[in-house]
Amino acid sequence: MMKLKLWLMPKEPTWWVWLVIAMLLAVGLAGFEPAYAAAIALSGAQTVWMLARHRAWSPYPVQIRAAYTACLFVYLLPGLNWMFWIPMLGTFALVLFGYCLMARLLSLMPWNRAEPFSLTLVKRALLTPPMPGRAEHGLPASAGCPGGVCELEARAASARP
Repeated sequence: MMKLKLWLMPKEPTWWVWLVIAMLLAVGLAGFEPAYAAAIALSGAQTVWMLARHRAWSPYPVQIRAAYTACLFVYLLPGLNWMFWIPMLGTFALVLFGYCLMARLLSLMPWNRAEPFSLTLVKRALLTPPMPGRAEHGLPASAGCPGGVCELEARAASARP
């Protein structure tokens, strides 16, 4: 059973960006729809920032933000606004518990994994709890990890327990 621990990273700038995006999505779901545009703009800016920082699309921080922003754009389509619940809850899971579903899903993509796709791989990717100091996750003992928690979370599927 996955044991959840709070993993707040107030010294990490990307943590604050994710927190603001989650709050904007919550405000949008509460009925103030312009907040969706603000969340998408901030997510897009974060994507551009990470792309400029890494100078490639392949690093997890860039993939995560690009995929996340693309999802937000899709959810703007008529009839799909209810799907903003998914990134809102997922992003709050990230900022509160260090669990990044997008990173874990991307780690299962063929271009991000070295081992064959299997049920064991999917279970490990989705159900391994994030833990500071856990070497197979690449998570540091302290909160000051460069690139943010999502970059580290993406390694959960690629590391053997």
